[in-house]
Amino acid sequence: MNGSARIAAVNEDFGGNMRICKIVPAVLAIAVAGFLYGCKAEEPPAPTEPSGTSRVRVGMSADEWELSDKVLEDAVLEGLEKVLVDFEVKPQVMVSRTSDQYENNLDALAKENDLVISAGLKMAPMVLRISKEYPDRKFLMIDGNAESPNVRSVEFRENEGAYLMGMIAGSMTKSGSVGFIGGMELPVTRRYQAGFIAGVMSVNEEAGKHLIEGTMIKYSGSYTDTSKVRSLAMDLYSQGADIVMHAAGISGEGLYQAAEDTGMLALGSERDEAAAYPERASVILASVVKDAGRYAYDSVKDVLEGSFEHGLVSSGIKEGGIRISDTLHPDLAADKDLLDLVMSAAAKISEGTLIVSEDPDELEAIKPERDVQP
Repeated sequence: MNGSARIAAVNEDFGGNMRICKIVPAVLAIAVAGFLYGCKAEEPPAPTEPSGTSRVRVGMSADEWELSDKVLEDAVLEGLEKVLVDFEVKPQVMVSRTSDQYENNLDALAKENDLVISAGLKMAPMVLRISKEYPDRKFLMIDGNAESPNVRSVEFRENEGAYLMGMIAGSMTKSGSVGFIGGMELPVTRRYQAGFIAGVMSVNEEAGKHLIEGTMIKYSGSYTDTSKVRSLAMDLYSQGADIVMHAAGISGEGLYQAAEDTGMLALGSERDEAAAYPERASVILASVVKDAGRYAYDSVKDVLEGSFEHGLVSSGIKEGGIRISDTLHPDLAADKDLLDLVMSAAAKISEGTLIVSEDPDELEAIKPERDVQP
């Protein structure tokens, strides 16, 4: 079930420029109450009282980037589904259609809830302001950092998972050329890019050089433009790449379409993409999985137990926030030697003996050492 199925809204238009929005709470199959606001930011309806037997009330607010991307939002909602089952807490979900609504929606949630969860890096400035206005509330900022005494922020080291994807691509390429497609050029996407390049370089320097030079790197400027990603992927495949990784949100499906059309292969990000797109699993070697849901779940649990702590949490392979997908392409699953190399690198990253760069610009000046021999 995706985010669209979890969040219900009814909008009614009444002639001319007047837009009146009727907000209808929907108790879904998972019993998470969802609200989608399309009205003016200054007039959001107050959230309804959360139900459930727990003494803790939980609200979630996502930004429009996450609404459009849906991948991170879905992961958080999955964690909240487990909260419902284990703790009998029915979270409220409010999604801002525009950036004008961020602050008012957060304020509405903070008035009614003990823990407010925000997903999306654009929410950080508003979380910082609202958290200071409600010092007795707890806040969880996922994929962003808001430094405040009552805010727990979680950022992921996507570069670590991308490094493993790079090792797979660099080892399995038959043409000697691989590519990368990003959505918007934001820090999270650049971490994916840096890790992927370093991973390729560790096993296949020649393929890595093309990535460092930028000839096999493309950005679509969006996380929702599937056709643009498909076009960029077709371009990379036509240039000789036979494996391409994406960090482009739901628009990454365009990469899989291009891989099917050309008989090439792809690598995914954020979730188990082969499981998300089973009809395209035949072209997906593996994916980086970002487990955002566990931090939503753990934060609710900590508030219930009185052990919630503020501060920045950096999560990667060691902490379990970043991992390789359970679903692997048959060709990869059958290559025990390569999987052993990848797992060895993952262990080194976890131990801290292998540090993966998070800035692709660093890789232009420093050629990565060959950490793992193919």
